[in-house]
Amino acid sequence: MASYKILDGAMGSELIKNGLRLPNHIWSADANIQHPKLVQKIHRQYVDAGADYIITNTFRTSPRAYQKIGLNRTKACQMAKKSLMQAVEHAKNAADADTKIMGSIAPLEDCYKPELFPGSDSALSEFSQLGYWMAETEVDILILETMNSMEETGAGLCALKDIDLPIWVSFVLKDENHLLSGDRLADALNMLNNFQIEMVLLNCSPLGRTKRAVDNIVDNWSNNWGIYPNLGRGEPSPDGCIAEYEPMEKYLSVVEYALNSGASVVGGCCGSSYEHIAEIKKLRYNFAE
Repeated sequence: MASYKILDGAMGSELIKNGLRLPNHIWSADANIQHPKLVQKIHRQYVDAGADYIITNTFRTSPRAYQKIGLNRTKACQMAKKSLMQAVEHAKNAADADTKIMGSIAPLEDCYKPELFPGSDSALSEFSQLGYWMAETEVDILILETMNSMEETGAGLCALKDIDLPIWVSFVLKDENHLLSGDRLADALNMLNNFQIEMVLLNCSPLGRTKRAVDNIVDNWSNNWGIYPNLGRGEPSPDGCIAEYEPMEKYLSVVEYALNSGASVVGGCCGSSYEHIAEIKKLRYNFAE
C-alpha cells in the first residue's frame, strides 16, 4: 500500500463547478482554447494536492466531436488537433518535474452508450490519428479511458500498437462483472493479454460497483491495476453535472479497500476534486507511520 501512485481527479465536473457551461459534443474540449488558465489551474491543484499523474483534458478533442458542431472534416481536424495540443500544453505547464502526463483517448461516441460505436474500420483510423497526435506532444503515457466494450477497446489497442508509449486501459462498468456493453469484465481482461498493457483501471463507475469489481480484477488480472471511481450518487451523468455527491468517507473506504487488495494507482473521476486527492495522499502518510 505504501508504494501506490496517485492519479488526479475530475476535469469536466470541476470546470462546471467553476461556472462553465460545457457545450454539446465537444464538452470540455472547448475550455482548452477558451479558458486555458482555468484548465491549467485545475491541473495545478491536483499536482499540489499530491497527484503523481495528471490526465490531459482531451476526452473530446476528436475530429468526430468537432464535426458534430457543424464543422467540415478539414476544419474539424484543425480544431480538434489545436484543442488536443493545447490541452497537453496546459497539463505540462501545471506539472512538476516528476509528474507524468497521460494522454486521454476516449470512446469515439458516447462513453455511456456502447451501441453507438462506429465500427472497427472507422475506429482504427480515428484512434490512430489521435494516438499519433498524442505522440507528437511527447506525453508520457496513453490511456484509453472509460472504455465501454471489448470491440472498441480492441480497435483502440490495435490502432495504438505501433506507437512507442506505455498504454493504460480503463473500463466503465454496467455491474461488477460486465462492461457497459454487456461484455464480461473477465473476458475483457483476458483480451488485454494479447497486447502490451502497463496498467488496467476501472473509472467512472459508482463507488459501490467499483468496490465490488475489485475482487473481479484481483481474480482475473495478474499485473498492475487501479481505480478512479465516479463520486456522484446513482448512475453517472452524461453531461458531467452531479446533483448529489457521495461523502468523502465512503470514497476513502473504497480507495482503502482497493489498496489493501493490491491496487497500484488510485484517483478520482467525475465529481472528485483536489480535496479527494489530498486525502488519498494523507492515506499514504498514515500508512507509512
